[in-house]
Amino acid sequence: MTIEELLEDDDWDEAFGFANFKIEDIDEIIAADEGYNDGESWIALFRLKNGKFAGLSAWCDYTGWDWQAGGTSKVGDTEEEIVRFFFNEDDRRRLGFFPGAE
Repeated sequence: MTIEELLEDDDWDEAFGFANFKIEDIDEIIAADEGYNDGESWIALFRLKNGKFAGLSAWCDYTGWDWQAGGTSKVGDTEEEIVRFFFNEDDRRRLGFFPGAE
């Protein structure tokens, strides 16, 4: 996925409503996995233009983003910090990171 594709996707646009950083702050998408309504969250790991790293996780129910939705994000100094302390084991698996391999 490219930053341009992310900008054009309505679900990612909604997910960024829960981020403490902006899409424009992203320098690189390191890993991302799309979620689905009433299922897995939209999750991603980014390198920001200021050299920091950020994680995003957001979800919505079966009706979409207007009724029940939520999310969280974290900005940190290293990729390892976000992978180990922001994402859970299932998120790491979905993003291609495995326990002990960070």
